[in-house]
Amino acid sequence: MPMSKFQKAGASHRDSREVDGRRDNSEDRTWQGQKYEKHVLKEKLPSNDLKADYLDNGWGDPGSGDDYRDIKDSYDPVVVIDNGLEQVGVHRRYCRMTENTVLDGSGDTLINNNNNELKVMRKSTDQPMPRLPMTPKRAKGGAVSTKKPMPTVHRVLLYSTQSPRLGRKQQFSNQRLSAKQQSSKGLVAGDERQTVLLLEPEHKQEDHRSAIDFDRNDDFDEDDDLDNLSNFDESDTASVLSDTEDGYRAHAFKLTHSVDRFSSPQSTPSFLSSQSSEDDLKNPDSLLVPSLFPYVPPYLSFSSNTKRGPRVPPDLHRVLKWRITNIMPKVVRLILANSGMRMLKKTNDWMGVWGKHLKSPCFKAIRSYQKINHLPGSFRIGRKDSCWKNLQRQMGKHSNKEFGFMPRTYIIPNDLGALRRHWPKYAQRNTKWIIKPPASARGAGIRVINRWGQIPKRRPLIVQKYIERPLLINGSKFDLRLYVLVTSVNPLRVFMYHNGLARFASVKYSAKTDTLNDRCMHLTNYSINKFSSNYSKNEDVNACHGHKWTIKSLWTYLANRGVRTDCLWEALRSLVLRTILAGENGINSMIRANVESKYSCFELFGFDVILDSDLVPWLLEVNISPSLHSELPLDAHVKAPLVQGVLNTALYNVPPKLSLDKQKELAAEFSFPPGTQMCYDKRLYINYLSREEKIKHNTFTRKSMEDRNEYVDAILNNLTPDDVRCLIIAEDELARCAPLERIFPTDQTHKYLKYNDTPRYYNRLLDAWESRYANNRTEGIALLRDYCQNKYHLQVPTPPAKKDSNDEETNLATPNTIKDEDES
Repeated sequence: MPMSKFQKAGASHRDSREVDGRRDNSEDRTWQGQKYEKHVLKEKLPSNDLKADYLDNGWGDPGSGDDYRDIKDSYDPVVVIDNGLEQVGVHRRYCRMTENTVLDGSGDTLINNNNNELKVMRKSTDQPMPRLPMTPKRAKGGAVSTKKPMPTVHRVLLYSTQSPRLGRKQQFSNQRLSAKQQSSKGLVAGDERQTVLLLEPEHKQEDHRSAIDFDRNDDFDEDDDLDNLSNFDESDTASVLSDTEDGYRAHAFKLTHSVDRFSSPQSTPSFLSSQSSEDDLKNPDSLLVPSLFPYVPPYLSFSSNTKRGPRVPPDLHRVLKWRITNIMPKVVRLILANSGMRMLKKTNDWMGVWGKHLKSPCFKAIRSYQKINHLPGSFRIGRKDSCWKNLQRQMGKHSNKEFGFMPRTYIIPNDLGALRRHWPKYAQRNTKWIIKPPASARGAGIRVINRWGQIPKRRPLIVQKYIERPLLINGSKFDLRLYVLVTSVNPLRVFMYHNGLARFASVKYSAKTDTLNDRCMHLTNYSINKFSSNYSKNEDVNACHGHKWTIKSLWTYLANRGVRTDCLWEALRSLVLRTILAGENGINSMIRANVESKYSCFELFGFDVILDSDLVPWLLEVNISPSLHSELPLDAHVKAPLVQGVLNTALYNVPPKLSLDKQKELAAEFSFPPGTQMCYDKRLYINYLSREEKIKHNTFTRKSMEDRNEYVDAILNNLTPDDVRCLIIAEDELARCAPLERIFPTDQTHKYLKYNDTPRYYNRLLDAWESRYANNRTEGIALLRDYCQNKYHLQVPTPPAKKDSNDEETNLATPNTIKDEDES
C-alpha cells in the first residue's frame, strides 16, 4: 500500500527531533532552505495517538518558498491516517500551498474552499477518505497543545442511608482525595459510592462514517469539527460557567435547604402527610351543591369513577348533555357517566366537552353556558419552544435567579448560529444535550447526544442541556409529573394537585458517554420504559418500589431520609407559578380576542420536573393535555381523584334549558330556598363594565401606582358589583377545590404580581382580599353574603349596543334550544 504524504519518512527521525514532548528545531534539515524556514510552522505539534513509525516532518518536497503562507493562515484539523488496520486521528498543523489547489507527491489534489479548509481529492482508484473523527483521543504521556482540565467530580447519588447534609460534608472533606483515587477508575455497574468521576468519552469506531453516509442522514453534517478541542482556549469557558441556570441554582438551593432542613425524620413535616388517600374519592350526597352565597345558582357535584352517584331527576338528566370525543380518557367518561351526564357523540347543544385543543378562533363559537377543558393560547407554555422564549424574556426583564429554572435551551434552526458559537465551550466541559421536537409527547423523537454532528440542522427541534447530576433512588433517575389547574387567567387562579406521579427509568443510571443511546436509562417517559424488560409495575399504591410511584409515596420516602418536603413543595409551587406568569400575557390576549364568557374555559397542565442531586427542581416541559389514561391501578388511584377535583373546581352549572316552573320544582326537590335560580346565570360572567367600574379599574392600574400599599386597603373600600362577582366565584372555587390546593392567589403571592407585563385589576383585588381575609375567611364570606342578599352582584350594565338584544333570561320560560348572543 503506498504511503500518503503524511507517512513518507521513518520513525527514527522523530526521536532525534523531540525532547520531552517538544519539537527540537535546532537540527538542520537537508531539504529545507533558510527562506522556507521562515514560513514553516515552529510551534510544537501535538503527538496525540501518533504511531512509533510516524515522522513529524513528512511534508514532501517544499518547492518554492513563495508557495507557502505565513503561520496565521494555518489551521489545525484532524487528519485520519488509514494504515490498513485501524484509523488514527492525528492533529497536524500545516500551511496552505496556494490559493486554490496544489498537487501532492502522490498525485492527489488538495482543494482549498472558501472556509480555509483543505479537502483531498484522490484519484478514482483510491478509496474515499474516511470521515474525520469528531473528538480526538489523548495519548497517555503525549504532548497536549492545551491545558489539561482538572477532573470534575459529579454527585449522582446523594441519599442512601444518611442525611444529605452529612453526605455533602463528608464528600467535601474527601473531594481532593477521591478525585485522585478515582482518576483511573470508571463508573462500574453496582457502584454505590456517593461520588463518581466522569471520564473522557471513549471514541467509538462506528463514529467514522463515509461522506455518503453522512449526506443521507440529517443527524450529521460537515460541522463535526466543532468537537475538535485541540486548539480551544480553556479560558473561553467563562461565559458558559455563568450560564442562565447558575443564578437560579443558588436561589433554589436556599429555598429547599432551610436552616433546620435536616431535622430528625420523626419531626420532619410533610405537606402531603395531612392528605388521606382514602378520602380522595367521595361521592356527593346530592348532585347539586349550593353556592356559599344567596342568589347564585348551585353547582354540579361529580361522583367517583367506581360508584354511581346520587339519583338524577329525569328533567335534569335530559339537559345534562356531554359531548364525547375520541380522545376522552376512560376515567373521565366513567366519572361523567356515574354523575348522571348524558354522553352524546353528535350534538351541538352540549354543556361540556373534554377534547383536543382548538384553534383560537374556534373558541368564538362556544356558547356562554358551555365549558371546554382548554384555554386559547395555552401553547405559550405548552410548547417547549414557546415556553423557553417566554422564560428567556422574563430572564431579560428580571433575572436568571428567578426564571432560570429551565435548562439552557436552543431552538433549531433559529438559534443554530448561537449554538454553533458556544458549542466548543460546552464540548470542553463534555456537556450532554437532549434533543426533542418542540410539540411532541410521550417521548417521541427524544434522545441524548454529546456531539455536534448528531444534531439535525434542517428541521425544528429543541436542544436542551441535559441534567447530568440527577437525584437517584435505587440507582435510577426519575422525574415528577405535577398536575396544575388554571380556572382563570384574569384574574389568575391556579390550583395544584396534592398528588402526582414519580416516573422512574427502568435501567440504572450511568454517567458514561457510551450509554447515551440507552433511552430506558436517560429518559423517564412511561411510554418508553413500559416496553423495557426491566420495567417493574407497582401494584401497591403506597409502596416505594417499581418504576412508578405516587408523589405521596415519594414524599414519605424522602421525609424518612431527613428531607423537608414542605420546603421542596414550596420550591415546586414557585416554579409552577413563574412558568404560568411567563406566558400569562400572551394567553390573556388570546382569551380577550376569542372567548366571550368568563365561564367557558379552564386548562389542566402537566408539569414535568426533575430534581438534581441537590434537590433543586428543574422544569423539563409543560403538557397541555397530560395523559389521564389509567392502565395500572396506581394510575387510577392518582388520576381519578384529580379528574373529580378538576370538574368540581371548574364550577359547572345546569344549562339554561329549564323553564321557570321546572326550576321551581327542582329547587323544592333539592331543598333550596324559594326563588333560587337553578340554571346558569350569565350575569355572573359578563365581560363588560359600567362607567363607574371602568373608572375604578383605571384608578388602581395606573402606572404611577407601583407601591402595594397604595391599593391593598383602598381597593376594598367601595366594592362594585363586578368586584363582588369576581370574589364570590373565587370563594366558591376555593370551597370546592379539594383535593387540589389553591396556590394563587394567597396572602403570600403578592410578590409574583411584579412579573405581570401590565398590572391586572382583578389580581390586585384578590391580593387585597387575601391579605385581609385569608386568616379570617368567615368574615369575608359574611360580607359577600350581605351583598348577594340584596342582589347587588346581579346589577349589570346595559350590554354594548352592537350586541344582540336577545337574552337567555327572557327565554327561560321555553325549554327550546336557545342561541347564545355575543358579549364583549
